[in-house]
Amino acid sequence: MRNLKLLKSLRSSDLQGQGSPQCFSVRADTGSLLIASQYSITEYDPRTGQVTSLTADSFLPEDGSGVVVGLQDLAELESACLATASGDVVLFNLNTCQLECVGSVDSGLTSMSWSPDEELVILTTGQETIIMMTKDFEPITEVGIHQDDFGEGMVTHSDSV
Repeated sequence: MRNLKLLKSLRSSDLQGQGSPQCFSVRADTGSLLIASQYSITEYDPRTGQVTSLTADSFLPEDGSGVVVGLQDLAELESACLATASGDVVLFNLNTCQLECVGSVDSGLTSMSWSPDEELVILTTGQETIIMMTKDFEPITEVGIHQDDFGEGMVTHSDSV
């Protein structure tokens, strides 16, 4: 990490919004920044300075209790995927500003991460499980984070020295 160098820094007083930023993602198609707070999703275009508030009323409560645990721009779907601590996985269409709840986990979510090719998504739940799904949100597997037999099948023993 020592070889990293900050090439450009931008500040914008126009980027004031409700709540505090919790997650962000860069839109691959436009280069704009999507910022999620407990109240809304905001899009900021650093080239033009334009700020657009994309309010997510039906999934982010007005009282600010909708903690966002993950946000990912999905260029192929022209959407942003948002995961909340209350357990909702929401697709937000960036063209129409329409929301679609694609799934919900009763125990809540603690994190969300997409593969670089956007083919797989990993969610961690409040019950300390890991869920792997396809980009179409079809479950592939669900395993506990803490397993007694973790790695036992991969241990090999060699009698020769």
